[in-house]
Amino acid sequence: MARVAITGATLLDGTGDEPVANQTILWEAGFISWIGADAEAVLEHALLIPADGGTVLPGLIDSHVHLSISPTLTGIYDVEEEPVERTLIRAANSAGVLLRAGITTARDAGSRAGVAIDVAAAQRDGDLAGARILAAGRGITPPGGHGQAMCVIAKGAEEVTAAVRAEHERGADLVKLFPTGGVLGEGSHGFAVVMTLDEVKAAVETAHELDMHVAAHVHGSEGIELVLDGGVDTIEHGTGASRDQSERMVAAEVALVPTLVPLVAIRQRELDLPRDLMKRVDEVQDAQSESAATAIEVGVRVLPGTDAGTPFNPPGQLVQEMELLVDLGMSNSQVIAAATSQAADTFGWDDVGVLQIGNVADLLLVDGDPLEDLGTLSWPATIVQDGVVI
Repeated sequence: MARVAITGATLLDGTGDEPVANQTILWEAGFISWIGADAEAVLEHALLIPADGGTVLPGLIDSHVHLSISPTLTGIYDVEEEPVERTLIRAANSAGVLLRAGITTARDAGSRAGVAIDVAAAQRDGDLAGARILAAGRGITPPGGHGQAMCVIAKGAEEVTAAVRAEHERGADLVKLFPTGGVLGEGSHGFAVVMTLDEVKAAVETAHELDMHVAAHVHGSEGIELVLDGGVDTIEHGTGASRDQSERMVAAEVALVPTLVPLVAIRQRELDLPRDLMKRVDEVQDAQSESAATAIEVGVRVLPGTDAGTPFNPPGQLVQEMELLVDLGMSNSQVIAAATSQAADTFGWDDVGVLQIGNVADLLLVDGDPLEDLGTLSWPATIVQDGVVI
């Protein structure tokens, strides 16, 4: 049985606790079997990876990606027209890109034809080297709603319930709703509310019966009020959330995934982009940052998610998202915990996200101290997933 150990490391266990220097972490058969001081480690027959004072921490978790979409200006439109086999290849490749960036786990928040479910299964069965995927399959949107390229269209509580059950039967791990308009793609734009409370409640009640959590794409305070009343588990984007609504999120243990990177990426290309698109970006960006900062201040569980697949936003930009959250008030320690233990806890993974004995050996070794410089996470010296050194 292969035994591998990283020695001489500063350990960040992912919980937000203080780092511990001069530590060894040992794993075998894909699981962590021992953690402790270098001087106490028993390392017979183990392959050793010297950290030389570097930092070891859990593999990162991107809480919001779209594996199936090409990160181009027209990618969200083009994906509807291409053969689904081509879409599947892209999604599989995107999972590999995530892993090579140190993102050992990711939550796909909707894919064309539900191909992320197939990618998740291939990775789980050992047929694909890529990030471990929690997949929504197809999202659920009403007629004329946002996200049509990666959704099933359902109107009324009965159709929504049937759609949730169909995605569960297909193998989805969560439900993704589109109760409001969006910035990109076909369907309604902006802050318009396009689902009813009965529809949201039907989705939530059915999903919870099936042991699935519910994520809701929401822009605008009216939509946020709707999904809080409906009982969703996570709010994606959350543009325009008020302080009172953030306090409701805390009380209801609803997590927020603000996805700040996409609008920054678009803003960097604004001189080359259509004026109507930039107008929609203007409407969202400042409000999104303000609501995320308020949520951080109030104590909402805020999770880093990149919305990878949006224009000019390829997979692997999680560290930039983490840095943007730090700019809005999180500490480096807090955002690392958000991208590891807190994301795992929110999504019901009880064996990843924390470096502790018995957990899956998903970890990163980085040179330097990410508590001082998050940028060190962008270039991991060693990536380990399921005990395998990548």
